[in-house]
Amino acid sequence: MPFKDPLTHADLRNIRERQPWNADVISLLWEVKRLRSVLLRAYQLSADLKRPAGLTGELYDDFMKGLREEPCVQERDGMATSLMEAPDRLRKGMAPR
Repeated sequence: MPFKDPLTHADLRNIRERQPWNADVISLLWEVKRLRSVLLRAYQLSADLKRPAGLTGELYDDFMKGLREEPCVQERDGMATSLMEAPDRLRKGMAPR
């Protein structure tokens, strides 16, 4: 049985806003946040991990592909990219690059 599509940060925020009084929902959302942080740490460490040889190499490739497709990883990369982009207009006193 396949999994449902993963939830984005916006999806999780909408769930919280629909049921802010439900302590069970809040507890589950905190657990989701903790698990998302584990995925982000794994993604940060993935550049330093070496691909193993043999059958486990294919498992490693599948894991890395799945990790890159996680919404929390894509959202983090998108935010980092937007922060690194040059501003649309120059601020007063800034010279063009």
